Amino acid sequence: MKLKSTAILGRAPTHPEFTSGANIAELKFHDQVVIPFDNGDGKIWFTAEQLAKLLGYANKDKVLNLYYRHQDEFTESMTTIAKVRVDGINNSLRDVDTRLFSLRGAHLIGMLSRTKIAKELRIWLLDLAEQEASAPQGGVHHTIEQMRNIVATARKASDEDSSDAGRRLRKRQDDLPELLKAERLVDEMGQIPFDLIGGGKKEVLA
Repeated sequence: MKLKSTAILGRAPTHPEFTSGANIAELKFHDQVVIPFDNGDGKIWFTAEQLAKLLGYANKDKVLNLYYRHQDEFTESMTTIAKVRVDGINNSLRDVDTRLFSLRGAHLIGMLSRTKIAKELRIWLLDLAEQEASAPQGGVHHTIEQMRNIVATARKASDEDSSDAGRRLRKRQDDLPELLKAERLVDEMGQIPFDLIGGGKKEVLA
């Protein structure tokens, strides 16, 4: 996984504003432009380094120290570790662990921080969380469509291979049950009503 970006300086309004982008939106806070870390789930994640810059800290250690002191207050959905490939010595590539924070996790860091900008950052993060929660589930449909395309491509390749006798024909016989199973699974996933995801009875308090 590749690190998308840390905070980039620019001019922007105070409140979050999404600008054009394919999968990960470009976010703006005061004079900083931030591209969230792409963790592969379509959600907004920030690195500790990005949060440090947004909070006005000199380095990420301040954010990590806040996290470690209050680690028991963070759930798995609020923070995680991702492998990031970076340039090493002599142009070699190496994988390093990078701590990520979701919007809820970043908001908790903002609650624990005592910098002058922390309050504004918390408001900004809450705005983002509301936008993320109300966003349409189009990304899930797109993923299902991608899976259909992958299965279709695999079937086409298997069909073409089956024209040759011998080993390839035997491989085709092995492939076919798996391809049929994959096609059924993707179709079933595509028919799940999205109002059932994360559903259940909701208690309304008077």
